[in-house]
Order: sequence, then C-alpha cells, then structure tokens
Amino acid sequence: MSVLLSFLLLLAPIKIEHGRFNISKDGRRIGTDEFTIVMRGSNYLIDGKATIGDVTLASKMELDSKLETVSYEVSNQQGRIRIKVASPVSELQTIVGDQNSNTDFRFPESGVILDNNFFHHYLVLLYRAQMGQTKFAVFVPQDMSVGAAEVRSTGPHTFDLDVGDVKMQATTAADGSLMKLVVPGANVVVER
Repeated sequence: MSVLLSFLLLLAPIKIEHGRFNISKDGRRIGTDEFTIVMRGSNYLIDGKATIGDVTLASKMELDSKLETVSYEVSNQQGRIRIKVASPVSELQTIVGDQNSNTDFRFPESGVILDNNFFHHYLVLLYRAQMGQTKFAVFVPQDMSVGAAEVRSTGPHTFDLDVGDVKMQATTAADGSLMKLVVPGANVVVER
C-alpha cells in the first residue's frame, strides 16, 4: 500500500474494517450482525449480514465521501428492496418472487438509512455525528417511512440516541467505531 493511500485512509471519516456485533435480549444471545466497510474510489461500500433466530438478511449500502447515501439494498429469501438515491426524486424497487414494483419517492435531504434489522447502520449515524451533525432525517426501508434521529454526546466516546420513540446509548472506541449499543426499553444489548 502506498504511503499516500495509507495517509488518506487515516483521514477517512469511516474506519475501513470487518466487524461483528453480538445481539442479546434479556441477557440471552439472539443473533449477530456482521459487516464489512471498504472504499471504492471515493465512496464507501458497507456490506452486512444479520442473523436473528432463523432469519438471515443481507444488505449493501453505498455512501459518498460525505457519508451521504448513494444506494441501498436489503434482501432475504423472499425478496429484495433496492433504493437509488437522487435529487429531487429517488427510486425504490421491490422484488418479491417474480413480482417487481418501482416507485419514485423523495429521500430525505442528508438522510440516513436505519434498517430495523441492521445495527451496523448506527456506525454511519455515529460517524456523521462525530463530523458535527446531530439531527438526522431517517428512512426505514421495511416500513417505507421517514422519521427523525438525534445524537447527543454524553462524555468521551459515549452518546445518547433518540430514534423516533426509541432511546439508546452508544459507546465508541477512540477511532470512532461503534463498540456497544444499548436499547434499555427493549432490554437489547449489541456489542462487539
């Protein structure tokens, strides 16, 4: 790896990595969320695979250099949802079996995707918060809904997150990567 590339990766707003979160509810492990973050040109590609019980889902997210969503895809055995973000109109494609449906919609400006099934999406939210943004428009693909999120620093490497009505606490490492996410109202703990 060249010295210039090494230097540029140190300046990147996201840590290039492969990670795994263990998901526990009521003290019992219920699943995992594995993810990989790589760079392609100036964009970030984030691949994820979440397994909760017998259900496995895969996701692919592309972000630009400012961590804005370019595209997103989530799939399971039954089908897939694809989103291509553009301004002013984005495209949402749903594929279930041999049925294909396309819909135009307005993705929220500077919005983030927080899929109900992937905790590694909170990495993006926290990286953007560490870049100075604290309030976010949130798009939830499964619900096809837009909501709001707010991130507040509560100390070194600790944050409170309000995502709709859900309250969470997050802990990051010194490099900004998410280490632990706690959802007290649901008695869920997600940690590396």
